[in-house]
Amino acid sequence: MLNKENRYLFKFAWKSIRRNAGRSFFIGFSVSLAVVVAIWVIAFFEGLNSQIERAVVNTNTGYYQLQDPLYARSTDSSRPRPFSSKIIQDLGQSSVQVFSPELVLDGNIATPDGAQGLTVLGVDPDLHKKLIPLEKNLVEGSYLGSGSEANVVIGESLAKKFKFHLGEQMVLNYQDVNGELRSEILTISGIYRYNSPSFEKKFVYITQKTWQSIFLNSEYQNILFNRITLITNDLSVTNKLNGEIASDGLILKTWKQMNPEMAVILEFHDGMIKFFFLIIAVTITMTILTPVQMLWQERFKELKMMSILGISVRKFWKIGIFEVIQMILLSAFLSSATILVIIGIQSKTGIDFRFLGDGVPIERAGIKLPGIIFPQLSVDQFIITFLFVVFVLSVSYLWSIYRTLRRFKVEI
Repeated sequence: MLNKENRYLFKFAWKSIRRNAGRSFFIGFSVSLAVVVAIWVIAFFEGLNSQIERAVVNTNTGYYQLQDPLYARSTDSSRPRPFSSKIIQDLGQSSVQVFSPELVLDGNIATPDGAQGLTVLGVDPDLHKKLIPLEKNLVEGSYLGSGSEANVVIGESLAKKFKFHLGEQMVLNYQDVNGELRSEILTISGIYRYNSPSFEKKFVYITQKTWQSIFLNSEYQNILFNRITLITNDLSVTNKLNGEIASDGLILKTWKQMNPEMAVILEFHDGMIKFFFLIIAVTITMTILTPVQMLWQERFKELKMMSILGISVRKFWKIGIFEVIQMILLSAFLSSATILVIIGIQSKTGIDFRFLGDGVPIERAGIKLPGIIFPQLSVDQFIITFLFVVFVLSVSYLWSIYRTLRRFKVEI
């Protein structure tokens, strides 16, 4: 609690702010604008990075993949491993939300309309639909299920390119486990629309049993896998997962390791955030320091008069500190209200950048980049940015008070 003297000095500091309303408003506005700009830039890139990450993760990549060592080294699918109860138990005790064991086969199709390389994924339909909601994104037909042997679900872009229709057959060319060239007729049971045209042209889905039959030339009761795609909250559980799978002899890869191009883009964005923040930090410092120094220099005669009336130097310091506190509170209110309105609206409506590509989605590494960016603001971002501005404002005031009082002592 403030005593009587401090209450009086606190009120005096408030009157000083009001008496120099123009300059006080300029300082408060500068502080608020600096906070708003800094936080908006960070929120924009955080939102962009988050959307890019989700775009990658929502494909077959997931946040992580557990890969068989042979497949991890050479993408050789010839020796899939059984999806054992121990692996299921280990995953059940970890931070994994969704997992899907997958078999991977590279092949191609050739028709009078052209040729196309494909990645054929053998999946367990029930597990995989929790990973990627293809069942909810079918344009027509049905998802893989019981009795769907020799059936395939393809992307809409692939269907349009080769004029495939539901119920028609396509011929898949591939090498089986023995390296022999083979062809297999697959019936199109479903057509999906998901992610991007590149994704739809590349990935087709069959059941585990179908994959085993055409590639291994036999069927197994066990679910097999070359890789297990995992969904977690984020990449913060890497060390935990590494410890849990060590005994399984599997190799853990993050989405950044599997998509280095997109990882570089996000690292570039992180660098841009730091660069912008550095520029803003310098601007904040100069914008605040100069008017604060001018403010206290203009009060030199006022300080001399107050000294004649018996006001001590210690009380001048108190007045300055109380002014800092009041300016911080005013700036905090103004910047908080402004940023909450701006980010609150834009987090719902987004910022539309689709005009940059004339309406055509921009893709990187087969991933469609977001055309509408939704800024994301975290409490940590706001607090760290505002604390930095508070630090600059406080140092500016204290430095200005120090220089003014030092000159005051010399002339007195």
